[in-house]
Order: sequence, then structure tokens, then C-alpha cells
Amino acid sequence: MGLNMTIINSNKWLKECDKIVLNKLGIGLHDLPDATWLDYFEDGLSPSEAVDCAYEDQWYDEIPSESWNS
Repeated sequence: MGLNMTIINSNKWLKECDKIVLNKLGIGLHDLPDATWLDYFEDGLSPSEAVDCAYEDQWYDEIPSESWNS
């Protein structure tokens, strides 16, 4: 896959991650501390898996589990 397709695919993937977070919390990815999105993408995680990893890796101390799991 060429670089341009990788960028396009990663942007679509990240937008899907943003939708998941917006549905869960009512805020977008850019309102939260940074996560290692490129690593998650390159590791082949689905957007849902990546969002869960970001919660565990970066946001656990900032977002109550009741809010996350609702």
C-alpha cells in the first residue's frame, strides 16, 4: 500500500475512533489527552479496540469507569 493510501486509511480509521469516543462521552478525541493512535493503527487494532486501549493507557485516571462503560 502506498503512503497516500496509508494516510487516507489512517485518517478514516481515526475519524471512526473519534465517533466512538463522541458517542461514549459527548466529546471528541481532540478534547482528551493524546494517545498513541498511529501505533494502534499500525498494530492493526480496530477503532473500537484502539479507543479501549487509549482509555486504559491514557485516560483511565481522568475518566471515571462509570462514564466509560455506560
